[in-house]
Amino acid sequence: MHDRLDPLRRRLGFLPGAIAVMGKWEPHMGAEQCLREVSARAAAAVGLAEALELAGQPRPYLLSAEGHLLRQPRPGCQLAAQIMIELGANAEQIRCWPAANRTLVELQTLDRMRRQLGVGGLLMITGNYHVPRTGYILRRFVRPLQPARVLACTDSLIQAVLGLLPSARQVQLDDVIQRGTRRGPRLVAVAVTEGLALIAGAIPGLEAWLADTLRGLARPEQSEMQEPEVQER
Repeated sequence: MHDRLDPLRRRLGFLPGAIAVMGKWEPHMGAEQCLREVSARAAAAVGLAEALELAGQPRPYLLSAEGHLLRQPRPGCQLAAQIMIELGANAEQIRCWPAANRTLVELQTLDRMRRQLGVGGLLMITGNYHVPRTGYILRRFVRPLQPARVLACTDSLIQAVLGLLPSARQVQLDDVIQRGTRRGPRLVAVAVTEGLALIAGAIPGLEAWLADTLRGLARPEQSEMQEPEVQER
């Protein structure tokens, strides 16, 4: 079964010690759509963690770092943690840090969490439209000391690794991933938004101002890493 992890090891350059579910909360979008997208990312992360453990690898941590943003009932990282638990993840392997309202701060916080936990490579799971900008910010501004990579929840590599799971479990997780994946006109619209965000990120202070205004303030210096708090959604 180790051989079936070789494509993951070759593509990433490592086997992850932590897998992060990147946040998705936009006040102008419906809450259900946002949660479906987070659920798709969470399903991929939970499935990868299970496959790694099944193959005899150490169980990776599952991380999330979105703060408490406008119209959220509680911090996005805690919502993501609850979704992961509902999908079958062990709460003991999950860590949250309600710090981020934009991608740069999210990546910085996830790398800080990885360092505090003392694990190696970090894999971040996001939407297919968000991978290019996340990768650019990671390479340009974060530059973590340990290896870090980003993949879309629909990436063929993730689908291949999920093939290590029992077929019923693979079908269950893939259904969640597919229901939370944007396609067609919705994908085109968000791709335009991502392009504008990339331009804004090149102007010092503009991206931070937009995030504070549109998503709400997040104060990473006033927060810390925490365990999940399970509540009714």
